[in-house]
Amino acid sequence: MTTRNGPVWSVPLDGGRIEIPSSIEGVRAALETRGLAEFDAEIARTPAKHLVYVILGWALPPDAEEADPEAVGRLKSGDFSGVLDENGEAVAPTHPPLDEAAGEVAPAVWSTGFPVGSKTFPATIEGIRAALDTERLPDFEAEITGTPGHELTYAALRWGYPPEELAEEDALIADLKAAEKRSSDQGAEGA
Repeated sequence: MTTRNGPVWSVPLDGGRIEIPSSIEGVRAALETRGLAEFDAEIARTPAKHLVYVILGWALPPDAEEADPEAVGRLKSGDFSGVLDENGEAVAPTHPPLDEAAGEVAPAVWSTGFPVGSKTFPATIEGIRAALDTERLPDFEAEITGTPGHELTYAALRWGYPPEELAEEDALIADLKAAEKRSSDQGAEGA
């Protein structure tokens, strides 16, 4: 089910099921003014692959951990067994939660070395906002706030990766493939 405030998750909790918001806009609407600034600050600085856990933490009812500590612990550990999206499809996070006890820290940038060289680009909403031009910013905000938490990694990755760099890499790959084909064709002619 999708509510007027965005998509939801149906979560097994305390022997039944509850629906909670699964998007930034849904959590914002549920919070109204209580904790809104704190939520927005946490969302802005959290690396995209961990946003699902921030949304979960804020979307669960305040008494959820007391009512069903086992279920909440399972969810927070990344086991979303039984969680369904608004279409009744199973939900799974893209990444496990951080192991903060072991000192694990999620980087605020993505890094890539493909096809040549190393590049970094923002992996947080805050970083993407800073990198986007003002023309694309409203589209980013609309998409990112309405995207279900379990899909935010992909949405942020798509928005954070500069389109001009993607175009350069696509052109380089096309050139490499063309050169490989020419070489292969010349080898076939010589045989």
